[in-house]
Amino acid sequence: MRIRRSALVASAGVLFGLSVGSVPGLQEAAVGVAHADTCARALVDVKIPAATPVRSWAENVGFDADGDLWVSRVLENVIERYDAGGRLTGRVHVDSPGAVRLGPDGRMFATSGDTTVNMVPGLPLRGTVISFDPSVLERVRVEARGLGMPNGLAFDDMGAMYVADSNLGVVRVRRDGTIDRAWTARAPRNLAPDATVNGTGMNGMAIVDGNAYVGMTTSASGRILRVPLDDPADVSVVADVTAPLPGVVDDLTIVPGGRLAVARTTGQVVVVGKDGRRCTVGAGRPLTSLAVTPSGDSVVAGTEDGAVLEFSGRLFSASV
Repeated sequence: MRIRRSALVASAGVLFGLSVGSVPGLQEAAVGVAHADTCARALVDVKIPAATPVRSWAENVGFDADGDLWVSRVLENVIERYDAGGRLTGRVHVDSPGAVRLGPDGRMFATSGDTTVNMVPGLPLRGTVISFDPSVLERVRVEARGLGMPNGLAFDDMGAMYVADSNLGVVRVRRDGTIDRAWTARAPRNLAPDATVNGTGMNGMAIVDGNAYVGMTTSASGRILRVPLDDPADVSVVADVTAPLPGVVDDLTIVPGGRLAVARTTGQVVVVGKDGRRCTVGAGRPLTSLAVTPSGDSVVAGTEDGAVLEFSGRLFSASV
């Protein structure tokens, strides 16, 4: 199910380290900004060990309103809930789950169908977005249909959903679950690269200040795009987070201070902030996803081997 990603990682080489940086206001391009020194006082710990390495692949992570952590186990077709102590407290069956996010109504939302089979153009669109009540786990409902390989997921202030679909591109879903095709037709699409959209395989998604930030798995430079929600055709480059070395980007999130943190499957996190600088922290294993903890003073990361890591210290504080 992850043949595409694994091949790209192998070709890039396994680089076990973390790269962190900043973008001018997350509004202007920061392409070519040199990496700074290794980030000091950044700690990495294993929060949840992998039950079965690789099979337990942690595709995505997210927190609910009560502070419990949800982990998408894409190869096992489940999303698991863990308490603050890292203890497993619940499971929900979801076919090939991708992103898992807290919705505006307190329900947890997740993309379903995050498998490379659904990335092939021309096949039936089987991808969906589902939701469930964190306190009533057996009641899963479908919120949206007609997606390809839905991966990343984020909400705007009005409750509309935005999906990074590795088949279709960037997709807007109205609150009633229908796809906003006019908006989506103007947004970046897969298999339609240009000088700005220099790749395909839309993956990570985060929204802040009226802009969607989107990463592309197959961008040779690890390009992150900025897509204004009110004008999705006005796409710009935020950063090339793997340049000049090859690398594969996955999920991303917003960390304190309005900075953008990007997970790299070559074992790196790139934090793109407001002043254009970058720094490096070692991770030790390929990363898939990131989520800020409810306290806001650390970040958890999913991994390809199934463990969930926690990054803490000055690196992810608002004062950096």
